[in-house]
Amino acid sequence: MTLPTPVRKGRASGLSGWRRQYEALRTTAVQAAEWIRPGDAVAVSGSANWPYAVDGALAERLRSLEGHIELLSLYAPLDTALLAPENADLVSYQANFFSGERLLAKQGNVWYVPAHLSATGDWMCARQPRAAVIACSPPDENGWMCRSLWGASVPRAVLEQAETVVVVVNSGLPSFSSGGEGHMLFHVSEADAIVEDSRPPAEHPPVPAGETDRRIAAYIAELIPDGACVQFGLGGLANAVGECLVDAGKRDLGLQTEVIGNCVMELMKKGVLNNSRKQTCPGQSVGAYFIGDKRLWDFARDNPAFCQKDIHWTNDPRRIAQNDRVVSINNAMEIDLTGQVNAESVGPRQYSGTGGQLEWVLGSQWSKDGKSIIALRSSYRDKAGVPRSKIVPQLPPGSTVTTPRTCVQYVVTEYGVADLKYKSVLERARALIAIAHPDFRAELSRNLLGTLL
Repeated sequence: MTLPTPVRKGRASGLSGWRRQYEALRTTAVQAAEWIRPGDAVAVSGSANWPYAVDGALAERLRSLEGHIELLSLYAPLDTALLAPENADLVSYQANFFSGERLLAKQGNVWYVPAHLSATGDWMCARQPRAAVIACSPPDENGWMCRSLWGASVPRAVLEQAETVVVVVNSGLPSFSSGGEGHMLFHVSEADAIVEDSRPPAEHPPVPAGETDRRIAAYIAELIPDGACVQFGLGGLANAVGECLVDAGKRDLGLQTEVIGNCVMELMKKGVLNNSRKQTCPGQSVGAYFIGDKRLWDFARDNPAFCQKDIHWTNDPRRIAQNDRVVSINNAMEIDLTGQVNAESVGPRQYSGTGGQLEWVLGSQWSKDGKSIIALRSSYRDKAGVPRSKIVPQLPPGSTVTTPRTCVQYVVTEYGVADLKYKSVLERARALIAIAHPDFRAELSRNLLGTLL
């Protein structure tokens, strides 16, 4: 793969040779924190790429100066010093996807930004961050560092715009094959300061698939033809889909997705997923994030069968549609009888995020012979243990519509498949009732006309 050309001019870019530049940029966490000024907006890489080596030093600096900064990120870990309760008056935090943030939001300094994942770089740049602090793998023989596991949480456009870029070089972060447009590399010459760290990145072991997941996955596998380019996420359902694809004997599948998890590795090892019939990046599994455990990292590390791309590249619906037979699989929290999908909130309370769901719904349907699938369990138990349907007459007040009814195609529960595309509201409602939990079908039917008229 052809290496890119460094774009940004870092503090030591005038020195000859990346090794001399690296030595000139090496500094301590305390010194690196001094590059951040009170009043700055700062983009910070999230989750397993959280720059712990600078996190504590920056929090201490802000306390000593009684300064305040704005952090831009997503998937912040709960043990970060910067977002500790005692620092709530020193840090404001914005994210376009919540995980642990839903717990931190109670502090009053954590806020959700409604934005698609592909627009992560755009919304960060709109906040005009003066600085960025990211974590990367150690440089290769050419001085290129991989932004690695969660590096797409701070897209390259943000790094090129920032006045100051501090890089935590973590020896535990794996490097992945990348190149071309939307690459995930960052050169030593582009950095302004380097702090070395060896903290083991957080692993995300696969979630076992339950029986309900397997029943949903069996229906999904039937919708995926040989040669399809698939997109799916994490969790028990994704793992169950992978198992069903193997059991069904599917062949020549490709992958373009936002999240590469352990199930992708298993499908590649078993020859089900070989990317032989893709139009973009043929022969390579493409994704923005690697979310799994060390087994995935070791399999994917510098493996040319993978290509890590920035999130604006993977999730652009126009680029998604360049592949034929794209099948996107996304989860939902609930859906109403007209087909409106909520995948991110509990009433008005933000739970996760818009993510890339609508991007993949659109991109897959724009693809030649493509399909989009929304999957959800038919029911759940509330905090009191009372069974509730996830197919509801109307979304509760304040709920977010992640995917509008005009864009929804297939909906799958453990009770079957509903094809809503170009159906009337009455036909949609009847199709959804047919795949609802049997205990709720009569009630939904009784409410049908009152809901739609």
